[in-house]
Amino acid sequence: MAKSKRDSITGLQWGLVVLSIVATPVAIHAASVLALSGPTGLMLLYPFVQIVKSPGMNVPADMANTTAQWIMYLQFPLYGVVAAKLMRPLGATIAVSVAAALHCVGIGIAYLLAHAQNLRF
Repeated sequence: MAKSKRDSITGLQWGLVVLSIVATPVAIHAASVLALSGPTGLMLLYPFVQIVKSPGMNVPADMANTTAQWIMYLQFPLYGVVAAKLMRPLGATIAVSVAAALHCVGIGIAYLLAHAQNLRF
């Protein structure tokens, strides 16, 4: 009985990774549509790209563009890998929730960096 449970969890782990890889081209296409709505739409889909390109981070422009391209293609597969690694010890629901929380933290940081330049202390 334990072997069949282990095999089903392994299948779910690989399924999550494959699903996250398949989601990447869909998200890149969605980013081209969301670019028309302004920077807020891109911040919700690719927060870590916005973090790297933020003026508050002081990343040189050529390095920021290259890094942003890498992040666009690796963000969702890395979410899948994180969720797959956490699935066995914590369960599927918590693993996917951790990946979603990581994305939400990125959105929060990107939002803070986008609005931090307007703060007056």
